[in-house]
Amino acid sequence: MNKISVVTTSWDDGHPCDLQLAKLLLSRGLPATFYVPLAGECGKPVLRERALRSFLAQGFEIGAHTMSHPILPGLTQKELSREIGGSKYLLEKQLGREVRMFCYPRGRYDGKVIDSVRRSGFEGARTTQMLSQSLGFNRFEMPTTLQAYPHTPLSYLKNLGKRRDLTGIARYFTKHLECKNWVELGKRLFDDVLERGGLWHLYGHSWELEEQGLWDQLQEMFDYVRLRPGVIYATNGQALELLNGRTSSDREAA
Repeated sequence: MNKISVVTTSWDDGHPCDLQLAKLLLSRGLPATFYVPLAGECGKPVLRERALRSFLAQGFEIGAHTMSHPILPGLTQKELSREIGGSKYLLEKQLGREVRMFCYPRGRYDGKVIDSVRRSGFEGARTTQMLSQSLGFNRFEMPTTLQAYPHTPLSYLKNLGKRRDLTGIARYFTKHLECKNWVELGKRLFDDVLERGGLWHLYGHSWELEEQGLWDQLQEMFDYVRLRPGVIYATNGQALELLNGRTSSDREAA
């Protein structure tokens, strides 16, 4: 396989702060997928049809994030069908366009959940697995590289440990442990993708950016990864379409 470097970003929960985020992404020429539930978790506000249609007109992708943002493992099949299939149906009705991508609330899923996502007609689903740069993954377990959030080293190690990624744990200790903040870590991971190829995937929550005061750091991160020659910039769905059939794991998931 020839070296390929891809940048994608995704943003969860459909909060009104996504409007500010979309302006920043547009000003940097960066694509994004916005994963939007029909109702926000714990009463958080959610963008409605007019705003979502404007995102589509600007070239962004809208993905589903369930009806009401529940933890999916443990739900009955009927509840899963409503939360997953129902969110796809209602979003498509609002937008007048196919919704191809899904995101697991809080990154929680199991085999039963994946089966429900697949049967509902989605083409792929994003997780909250971090520190991944691989082009080879099951399209219903799309990983990420980094969250726009000041995680502690322990948080990264726990994330790697949950999926028993011993190689990733060793790499984090040897190459990334000394990074001062998430922006420095993101730049280093991006440089790795430039050098060797891979997928650099930043995700986050706009309401969290607002609460944590991370807008300036996010702008610095965007400015670092934008407009690089030879890099493909894509939404989550476009990235999956680009990579479909290029790896054995994609072929197994098809």
